[in-house]
Amino acid sequence: MNKKLLFLVLFCMMFSVIFAQQTKTDTSQIVIPIKIGFEGDAAIDDTTSTLIVADDQQANIAYNDGVQFYQQNQFDASIQSFTQALKLNPELTKAFYGRGTTYIQKKEYQKALDDLTKYGEKFKDDANVVYLKGYCAYYLEQNDQAVEAFNKAMDMGYEDVNMHYFMGVMKFNEGKYEEAIPHFNKAINIDPNHYFSYNDRGSANRMLEKYDDAIADYNKAIEINADIALLYNNVGSAKRLKKDYDGAVKAYDKALSKDSEYHIAKNNKAITLYESGKYEEAIEVFRDVLKLKKDYAYAYNNIGLCYYKLKDYDSAIEAFTTAISMDSEYAYAYIHRGSAKEMLRKMEGACDDWKKAKELGLDVAEEYCSVCIEYKK
Repeated sequence: MNKKLLFLVLFCMMFSVIFAQQTKTDTSQIVIPIKIGFEGDAAIDDTTSTLIVADDQQANIAYNDGVQFYQQNQFDASIQSFTQALKLNPELTKAFYGRGTTYIQKKEYQKALDDLTKYGEKFKDDANVVYLKGYCAYYLEQNDQAVEAFNKAMDMGYEDVNMHYFMGVMKFNEGKYEEAIPHFNKAINIDPNHYFSYNDRGSANRMLEKYDDAIADYNKAIEINADIALLYNNVGSAKRLKKDYDGAVKAYDKALSKDSEYHIAKNNKAITLYESGKYEEAIEVFRDVLKLKKDYAYAYNNIGLCYYKLKDYDSAIEAFTTAISMDSEYAYAYIHRGSAKEMLRKMEGACDDWKKAKELGLDVAEEYCSVCIEYKK
């Protein structure tokens, strides 16, 4: 077994943050419920029908109250009013729509989906409702249902920036980066200022190793909204992968200027220093990360890797041990600690750590454990 190659693989696999693509989107595309108009105030002479008509009238009033509360962002009161309207008149289907859209505002997506489904049973041609059902399914992580609803809405001629953005996010999360990009393109065509789509198209390009395209997309997102630290952080990640370490550090510093407590950007800056061979500087920055997030096991692991490179194996073992104390299932920390023990000729301890990493399901641990077989022979 080529142990040097294994160490190279080990360090190339060093932890690096994968950035969340699923950013919060607004609900601006929800069609606001509309109040019901009344026919007039003429008195009703037929007393046998007065109760029924009065109930309908009260249901309409309760519905209109629900709409008014919705427009005033008083969502709990809105839901109560729509519910009262349905009690008075279960056939007032619009109240299901009103209550469903209000549940969306409260992020109670399952309740919203249930109400919108009831509304859709009567109004099957309402493309907006089909889209909203997909919207709820997306946030409920029911991806198949979301895709089905979005495709149906598109077949009905419905267009919405978030719909295409969500489709892109789902493809991205499945690792289908090439398929994600056309959806982000459509979202951008609908809204050229949708910086979420530029950011996530950039991340898709980054995963496809198209780093210049990724950087261009991230910079376009920054041009639209220059206040989001994540965007500068992503520029740094793309530049780091290009081995433009100076440019990466500057981007991470810019992210930190936007959010001084953004520990992920600081951790990535330290990783960049590590990759450029500045191990002592990297250790200091990793320690700064721990001032922001004391229980950040990854930072301790990375400090250990720096000490390993500096051939200070005792300090490396101490750092890996601290990482393990924070996360007892951190398989890479066991692999790394085992490697440091091996350098100190503590093979039994090394083999125990590698065995533990294997038990935790880390595939690469199998190769390390093979060293132990030879050692025992």
